[in-house]
Amino acid sequence: MRSFFKVKRAEDIFESLGDIKPSGTESVPIVDALGRVLAREIKSNEDLPGFQRSTVDGYAVSAKDTFGSSENLPTPFNIIGEVRMGEIPNFGLKRGECALISTGGMLPKGADAVVMIEYSQMVGDRVVEISRPVSTLENVILPDDDVKRGQIVLQKGIPLRPQDLGVLAALGIYQIDVFTKPRAAIISTGEEVVDISQRPKPGQIRDINSYTLGGLCIKAGVEPIYLGITGDRFDDLKLLIEKGMSQADVLLLSGGSSVGTRDFTLDAFSSLEAVEIVAHGVSISPGKPTIIAKKENKTLWGLPGHPVSAMIIFDVFIRWLFDRLCGCSSPAEYTDHTIEAELDRNIESASGREDYIRVKLRNLEGSWLATPIPGKSGLISTMVEADGVVRIDMNTEGLYAGEKVKVRLF
Repeated sequence: MRSFFKVKRAEDIFESLGDIKPSGTESVPIVDALGRVLAREIKSNEDLPGFQRSTVDGYAVSAKDTFGSSENLPTPFNIIGEVRMGEIPNFGLKRGECALISTGGMLPKGADAVVMIEYSQMVGDRVVEISRPVSTLENVILPDDDVKRGQIVLQKGIPLRPQDLGVLAALGIYQIDVFTKPRAAIISTGEEVVDISQRPKPGQIRDINSYTLGGLCIKAGVEPIYLGITGDRFDDLKLLIEKGMSQADVLLLSGGSSVGTRDFTLDAFSSLEAVEIVAHGVSISPGKPTIIAKKENKTLWGLPGHPVSAMIIFDVFIRWLFDRLCGCSSPAEYTDHTIEAELDRNIESASGREDYIRVKLRNLEGSWLATPIPGKSGLISTMVEADGVVRIDMNTEGLYAGEKVKVRLF
């Protein structure tokens, strides 16, 4: 029986994988770009909106003509026209004149402010009284208030959000360069694992990990490639690993990573040309029997067969790895998406490893309480019940009820 011989701490694994780079770039239309990572910065070639426009419905005026206006002494203005949406006004204002204008309309020449319609009163067919003064540029957007020509509007390495697509559309940019979406090959191993369409016999279980890992990949913006299930036969396993490595940037193999004579993952990884074993075991619970290997910019992960362990390892390491492969300028830390909560009971922990404890949250009078969920790492239902996990540092021997903790949300 082979023992763990290259157990590493989390920080050592991050350091070992620190040279992983995006695999390439491609050009996509912005309708397909949501969530993709920009491969180059976007600089504006024009001002936005490009003209003076009103932010309210009302009357375009020269601000100085309104000075002294009040409810008791309103100022009369002659209405000389109406600014229609999407049109350039074909008239200008003189002293004592105004124009009806809608939100977003272009100010006519001679106007430098807009009076809201609430502060006006019609007193004739073409005369309106203004009962409130406005200052210069009040209720007005300048030509470059939104975006200035030459301004960097989007930085390289950011995942595109809906509002980012909006600014691209405003600038007339309909095709952009993004980093290539990574692909992950997913393999489940074990003589006891059967397809989910089958009814398991005594001693067998359905393939859970292909679907949990695939879902995690999709959520991370990565394309999963499902390669199916293989038994504990070395040649079959090696062939499937080679197939996965030829098609994907990352190989996720679950099962076959524990210590045992029938587990061939380590041997299969080691038999591949130019593959370096990065870790055989990680100082994390659940998830210690994890094998990590690397070949140039590709990584191979021998994940535990227990679903909870595989998902924890994914969330701690592989999500971060995918951010690097996607080209994110700031790969997500494990501490992202956390909330503070108070433990409602003690949690024991062994020193020398990081423990990730599943917890359920409930809100009590505006504060969050975290209840640890007991259960072994083979129980997928504990992950369904949990809202997140609490990380216990490897130098800590437990946490106490009433202690404030950070809960990493799923």
